[in-house]
Amino acid sequence: MTKLDINKPKFGELTKIASDLYWAHFELPFRLNHVNLFLMDTPEGILILDAGLKSEHSEEHWEALLNGPLKSKKFAGIVITHYHPDHIGMAGWLQKKLNIKCYTTEKELFTAKTFRSMPDDEYAKIFRNVFVRAGMSEEDIIAKGPATRLYKNRVYELPEFEIIKAGHEFISNDGKWIVRTDSGHSPEHISLLDKERKLYLSGDFLLPRISPNISDNFFDPLDDRLGEYLKYLNEIQEIGPETSVFPCHDWPFDEGAQRAKDLIKHHNHRLALIIEALKKKSITIMDSISIIFDRKIGDEQMHFAIGEARAHLIHLDVTGRAKSEIDERGTVHYKKI
Repeated sequence: MTKLDINKPKFGELTKIASDLYWAHFELPFRLNHVNLFLMDTPEGILILDAGLKSEHSEEHWEALLNGPLKSKKFAGIVITHYHPDHIGMAGWLQKKLNIKCYTTEKELFTAKTFRSMPDDEYAKIFRNVFVRAGMSEEDIIAKGPATRLYKNRVYELPEFEIIKAGHEFISNDGKWIVRTDSGHSPEHISLLDKERKLYLSGDFLLPRISPNISDNFFDPLDDRLGEYLKYLNEIQEIGPETSVFPCHDWPFDEGAQRAKDLIKHHNHRLALIIEALKKKSITIMDSISIIFDRKIGDEQMHFAIGEARAHLIHLDVTGRAKSEIDERGTVHYKKI
């Protein structure tokens, strides 16, 4: 994998990365401290890919862009890759300001609507159930509960969306972008490939430095998200070594097929570590966190770590390499078959 020699855009600026494609870089107040957004010139105007997190910084950044390099531009719409707040958070704000269409997939919209409209007590109950299922102590649940930020605090009221599916085409001034949808990091994530020009907007699914968080499904505890992500990683290798990959975090790169292979090895290694641990005793999700992560997990990152650990355990369960049992409290225990 090689980092492309392209300068990261500054606040209020765009970096041109192809004849009709631009990159914007927005800050985030999290451990992962930024998100990359992309814009493309189309015959109907500028098409925006992702909107950013609902925050004062995002509003200021969008205002700087709209009054700077995008001043007097016509806009064709917004494509939201997935429901996470750092991608969909400003969609409602932008739609209202620019009066344009918004596009996403059915499952991403369902999840966003569910979390955005969920009462605070129900939201807290969901995360309590996640922690209990993982085997977290009552003391730790009380301590870590406030770290699970309410979704609606980070997402403007959602706009109306037009649902798109895999195979949908977006035509830019100089290319044709084909939508693919995948499950893993989210339920029906959008990425866009211009096969002829060898350009790939990978969203959060193919990243150069880290693996995207692969979490279990809040609404279906047997949904094998890791299995679906591994399927994606095998399929996306068809882009080969020469396609330029533009991810929503970190930097543009090529040799995406090799990066996909490396990520498969990464997850298989974690699966192997869990299998080895299961030979000795049954484990909970909390037990498995220290097995697959080589660092201390802070409160803010704990629910991501729990989701990642359980996704690996679910994959072993679904593929017949482990068996799950639920105790009276509701904690899931896994043992080797």
